[in-house]
Formats: sequence, structure tokens, C-alpha cells
Amino acid sequence: MNNPTLRRVLVVTTVVGATLGGGIAVAAWTSSGSGTATAKAGTATAPTTGTVDASAITTGLLYPGALGTAKLLVNNPNPYPVVVTRVAAGTGAPTGSGGIGPCTATGISWRDQTPQTPVAAGGNATITLPDAVAMASTVDDGCQGAVFSIPVTVTVASS
Repeated sequence: MNNPTLRRVLVVTTVVGATLGGGIAVAAWTSSGSGTATAKAGTATAPTTGTVDASAITTGLLYPGALGTAKLLVNNPNPYPVVVTRVAAGTGAPTGSGGIGPCTATGISWRDQTPQTPVAAGGNATITLPDAVAMASTVDDGCQGAVFSIPVTVTVASS
């Protein structure tokens, strides 16, 4: 093979042929299949509540025959954000302390709320609930200036 042009044509043809053949070989070895994967869902942990300093409540104060404001601290122990969807009356009776005299807290009641307040994953949120607490007109005079603790049940949904 003394012809340099013929030699170049053969080399280029061989390189192009090998490249195309290699591409076809790769495609011939590609395949797919089907099967199953496994995943496991976590378990939701119930939110907890905490008290808020009563001095934080400056409006919506209770008096006989009226509705008042409540504040609630909600803790989300879950690794995902939640929304507080409901705050309902819990088990037990409200208690009052720090009034001007004896305060049996009879006549204090909770009104269910649907605040839709977000709480970050592993975080806390203070929720202000206007008109959430009712005070009957028959409440003790000693309850003037008292701070009331009202058992509630908090419902959350993942967001």
C-alpha cells in the first residue's frame, strides 16, 4: 500500500466503523427491568402545650358575661412542619389563681377554635386566640385579676 491517500481513507473508515460499532455495542448491553422498592412511614408525635406568661395578655381581658383572649404555646416535636387546625376543650376543669380572693373558676369555659397556625419542624409557636374563653356572669368576685389555666386538646396536621 504505497498510496498515502488510500491509506488515509482506510484509517478514517476503520476509526469511524469502530466508533459506530462500539456505540451499537453499548446500546445492545443496555436493558431495564422492574421490581419493588421498600419505604417506611414515620409515626406522628403528639404536640405539647406550654403556658405563656399572663402579662402577655393585655387585651381581651375576661369579666363576667364576656369573652376573653387566650394565649397558648404549641410545641411541634415532629421532624416536619405542622399546622394547628383545632384547639378544643380538654379533660379537666379550669383553675384560677392570683385573684383578689377565693376563685373556684366555676363559670369559665373554653370555646373551640380553628386557628390554622403553622409550627415549624421541631419548633414552637405562640397562638393568640381572641374570644376563646367565656366567663359566666356568676363567677366569684375573688376571680378579679386571676389567671386561669384551661385544659385544651390541640390538633395538628402535617403541612
